[in-house]
Amino acid sequence: MGEGQNSMRVAIKPIRSLPDFKRVEDIQRTIWGFRDTAIIPYTQMITVQHNGGTLLGAYVDSELVGFVYGYLGMSGGTLYLFSMRAGVLPAYQSMGLGAKLKLAQREQMLRSGIDLIVWTYDPLLGPNAMLNLEKLGGIARAYVRDIYGSVSDNPFQAGLSLDRFLLEWHLLSDRVRGRIAGNYQPPTAEEWVNEKRYRLVNDVNWRGDLPYPTGTDLALDDPAILVQVPSNINDLKRCDLAVAREWRNVTRSIFETYFRRGYVVTGFARDKKREELNIYNLEKTSFPSPIDYFSWAKGIEDGDIKDEA
Repeated sequence: MGEGQNSMRVAIKPIRSLPDFKRVEDIQRTIWGFRDTAIIPYTQMITVQHNGGTLLGAYVDSELVGFVYGYLGMSGGTLYLFSMRAGVLPAYQSMGLGAKLKLAQREQMLRSGIDLIVWTYDPLLGPNAMLNLEKLGGIARAYVRDIYGSVSDNPFQAGLSLDRFLLEWHLLSDRVRGRIAGNYQPPTAEEWVNEKRYRLVNDVNWRGDLPYPTGTDLALDDPAILVQVPSNINDLKRCDLAVAREWRNVTRSIFETYFRRGYVVTGFARDKKREELNIYNLEKTSFPSPIDYFSWAKGIEDGDIKDEA
């Protein structure tokens, strides 16, 4: 945004007016390039807003420029909010509005007596990982393969499976409270790599400016391990789809293997020497999961949903 950003009036508040509900449809098209079949319709958002869910808008000088949308879910006896979609128009993405929307969503859920929010994100998108893990304090311990199956009108698929982490945001945990309070200094990839107590699961081979995955070790049993990933799978996909697919397959195998063995993603850092690389930190933990991950991790296969009538 540059000059004048500090003079702008920013407000995060529930979306109430019919024009703004409809504008969220347009915002989805602008951010993600979705066709109508992938758009969350305003009629559904209105219904969810009045039945325990949440639809918050980011307003800049009274103009709606972003939103976060979620609905209630349940696993066993655990009630939580599933945060389905959040986004900010490209011209306003340097203002920290994404974090503001999530924090407002947290406050709204706490007022409703709910202390867990869950959502998904692509583990190979560095900006999302930095927000979700480091700024907000979420954790991940479930990996979902190709979560939506084959989606012909999703411009982000484009030959690459839509794999996702399932992120848990435990709103009242010390971890989350510390991040929100601003008393936390994010780690650097160099610090992790230089500490002898951390070992890398995978190596990287450079060919020009492109990182290639190589040398994966799926048998480590350390208390904490490191996984190298590309900084932005979408940028890599535009450069070389075959390399992007290779990274997807390799990291899928790594995360699925170590999640099954009780590891949890707890940290994320950028590699400042090699901007094309990021690093995840995984730790063994006995912290119990409130979510039944079986149905999530199974994924969706074509033909799974049948009419039994």
